[in-house]
Amino acid sequence: MSKPHVIAVIHARGGSKRVPLKNIKAVGGRPLIAWCIEAALTAKSLDRIIVSTDHDGIAEVALQAGAEVPFRRPAALSEDVASELVTRHGVEFHEQQTGHVVDIAVTIQPTTPFLRSRDIDGCVAMLANDPHIDSSFTMTSIQHRPEWSFRRAGATRLQSYVREIIKGDRGVSQSLEPLFHPNGGAYATRRQTLFRDGLVIGPKPGGWEMSRLRSVDVDDPVDMVVAEAIAGYLAEHPDE
Repeated sequence: MSKPHVIAVIHARGGSKRVPLKNIKAVGGRPLIAWCIEAALTAKSLDRIIVSTDHDGIAEVALQAGAEVPFRRPAALSEDVASELVTRHGVEFHEQQTGHVVDIAVTIQPTTPFLRSRDIDGCVAMLANDPHIDSSFTMTSIQHRPEWSFRRAGATRLQSYVREIIKGDRGVSQSLEPLFHPNGGAYATRRQTLFRDGLVIGPKPGGWEMSRLRSVDVDDPVDMVVAEAIAGYLAEHPDE
């Protein structure tokens, strides 16, 4: 089997609201986006790494970290838009520029800074080796069980989200089925799933598990504090 043509599109718009310009905020002494660029540059499965941004400052930092920034993201894709649209734009640019059709597109978000090259390669390998899945993504085990979640059903009344009573083994976490969620790090998607179905995660995905320690997803100032603490810990324990 020939090696698939794989490119990564790193999403890094400048309009983050909870933490302004968070993609270039320092974590562990370097910009947030530099972490995932390093992981992508050392991944063996990627043929090209493109940073998609609308912001000159982010572009400058990305270039200094070793990534390509061959365009500025169009204004229509620089607001809160679906990830598949941004990745598709990057793939279309690459294909028009090079004439090479992409087999697998890897969507990477800088907000999961402790992503490693082996995580990216693992997601790509799943697709390369298993024709029955259409996408794969980095994931971690959930800590907030849906069985213990509630929705509002009135001013004071709540309703079980899964419409089940918490009783017996259902109230013991060790007795419940392991569940996972995307940690925001990397998503590998077959071209036809991205373009034909308009999906980053298709209906037949695979999952590459990452530890809770490396799965922090920076969304707000509290996450920045957590990421900074983890960066310090990993500096002393790089193999974890």
